[in-house]
Amino acid sequence: MIKRLQGLVAGILIGALLTSGVVLAANTTTLYNVIANGIKIFIDGEKLNPKDANGNNVEPIIYNGTTYLPVRAIAEAIGKPVYWDGPNYTVYLGKADLPYPTVTLEDLDNIGDSNISFAEGDMLVDNYGNNYSFAIYPWTTSTSTYQTLLNMKYTRFKCTIYVPKGSSTDKTQKINIKADGKIIYSSPEITKTSAPINIDLNVTGCNDFKIEYTVAGGFTGHELAYIGDAGFYQ
Repeated sequence: MIKRLQGLVAGILIGALLTSGVVLAANTTTLYNVIANGIKIFIDGEKLNPKDANGNNVEPIIYNGTTYLPVRAIAEAIGKPVYWDGPNYTVYLGKADLPYPTVTLEDLDNIGDSNISFAEGDMLVDNYGNNYSFAIYPWTTSTSTYQTLLNMKYTRFKCTIYVPKGSSTDKTQKINIKADGKIIYSSPEITKTSAPINIDLNVTGCNDFKIEYTVAGGFTGHELAYIGDAGFYQ
C-alpha cells in the first residue's frame, strides 16, 4: 500500500536524504507530499538496503514523478566517499578538498591512556606564530597514546604537528601514527625549534587509529609536540 509522508522540502531533496529520511527546508515552510512505496534498488544484480550514517534504514521517495535515492547508501555501494556540507548545502561524492573535517579528535572517544589532554589559550599558538582551533598533547609520562575507533567511515586524516610558542625544553620527541596496527606516519625528531609539520594521511577502510608519543630521556612537562586541528574526512 502506498504511504504518503509529510515533510519539509529543502529545495534539494538529495542533501536531506544524505543523513535522514526527513526532508528539511531551506528558507521555506511549504509542505509537500512524497510517496514511499517500498522502492527497491539493485546494483549489479545485488539488492541494496540503504542506510544512513547511523545505520538506520532509509527509504527512497517519489516526488512529482521523480525518484530520489539516499545519496550516502548509493555512494558507499559503488565505493565512493560522500560528505554532506550542511552550512553550504553541498554534497560531495568521491575526492573533495574540504575546508574542515567531518569529525575532529575532540568529537571522538579516546580509548587510549589518560595521559592525553586538550590544549587551550596560549598553547594553541605555535613557535612560528600560527594559531589553532584545538590541539591535543601528552603529559606526565614518557609515552602516551591517543586511540579511537573509526568504524571504516573516513578516507583522510589531517593535522598539524607543532611546538607551542615559548617551549624551552631540551628534550626531543617522536610521534608515530598507526592504523589497524601498521605505522602510516613516523615523525622526525621534534625539538623546541622544529617547524610545524602538515600531515595528510589515507585512512580508507581503517578502524583502529592510534597516535603514539615518545619523549627521549623521560618526560618533564607538556612543552613538546602538539597535534593541532586534527580531524577525519569522509
